[in-house]
Amino acid sequence: MENSGAKNAKLFNSTKTMIGGLVMLIISMGIGRFSYTSILPLMQSQAHLSATESGYLAGSNNLGYLIAAFGAGFITWGSRRAYHLRMQLVLCIILTGLMGITSSFLWWMILRFLAGVSSGLIFVLSSSLVLDALFSDKREKWVGIFYGGVGIGIVLAGLLTPVLSIFTWRGTWIGLLIISIILIIPVWSFIRDKEPKPITQNAESLSSSAENPSIFGWLLVAYGLEGLGYIVSATFLVAMVKQMPHMSIFADFSWIIVGIAAVPSTVIWSWWASKVGYIKPLIIALILQAVGIILPVWLPNIFGVTLGSVLFGGTFMGISMLALAAARMSRPSSGNRAIALMTGFYGIGQILGPIGAGIVLEMAHSYKLSLLLATLVLVAAAIILLSGAVNSSKKRAIGNLDHARIHPDQELS
Repeated sequence: MENSGAKNAKLFNSTKTMIGGLVMLIISMGIGRFSYTSILPLMQSQAHLSATESGYLAGSNNLGYLIAAFGAGFITWGSRRAYHLRMQLVLCIILTGLMGITSSFLWWMILRFLAGVSSGLIFVLSSSLVLDALFSDKREKWVGIFYGGVGIGIVLAGLLTPVLSIFTWRGTWIGLLIISIILIIPVWSFIRDKEPKPITQNAESLSSSAENPSIFGWLLVAYGLEGLGYIVSATFLVAMVKQMPHMSIFADFSWIIVGIAAVPSTVIWSWWASKVGYIKPLIIALILQAVGIILPVWLPNIFGVTLGSVLFGGTFMGISMLALAAARMSRPSSGNRAIALMTGFYGIGQILGPIGAGIVLEMAHSYKLSLLLATLVLVAAAIILLSGAVNSSKKRAIGNLDHARIHPDQELS
């Protein structure tokens, strides 16, 4: 009975940690980062923000995210991850509201940069905290629920933006600050560190080619390209749809569809990964995302935008979850550092993407070329990862053959 009670207590604690992490992603990523996509058209029309300035603001946020992501994995947090998470959550919420206080482009740049730092630290630390809790209790399949917080946050911000817009773009930012405070209060006590425990890998997890450490470099490059490719659509989707003939009224809903598709996607991708490993679903997700980004260009109507939004929303968080989990399993002894390096490369892509897309947009006066280039980047990422998987499989096969030659008695037995 005691063992059963202790086990139930452990499961209850890891569930609370997961719920706390989910809410942290809603606030830091869904609201703190991606609400900019739904508020951007308001700022362009009411605050006269240009396309180039829009790209620089997104790039500033992603630069902060990059710096934080790289730094987080090389800092010894000890047993104070929860303390730093709480501090960064408070900062992230305040920075969101301050966007509605000032009209200075310079201050917007600073605020978006600091928000990027805060959300980057929260993403890496919360991922580390929640993955440790779930993996130590052998609940890998629950990882998808945790990462679903980003999609929930996008849906929430997308639904609230049209409502809050009656108070102009300023009221929208400030309103999201208030919503964030309401969300964090119930789960504040859930944000706490667990005792460090060794992470074990079950047989299903080891079916992934990510168990081979040689896949890690390929993952880094592919995930960096994913950051570059996906962020173009994540930044400009709503603004692009607003410019389509007879589609402007549908623009806000396109981002809501992205969030709705993202919510269950991480659970679905996580379930598939538990059956076949992380790499195959990751390659498929990259290809589907490329199709989702180019669809509104091919079909600039409600069907193209809706299906494109579903494919984009259904893959972008799934890709993050699959890539980070694969990287962590290929570096089981340095999970924090692996997640930080992956997020850092992702951040580099996110800096280059919106700035480059904004410049292309100013030159071409159309989103089509930017989205086409983003699609090609994602196709390249899928090809690179496929090459890495094939290369890793060959190395593993050679390693097994060498082992058989050195230990023939073990193989026969």
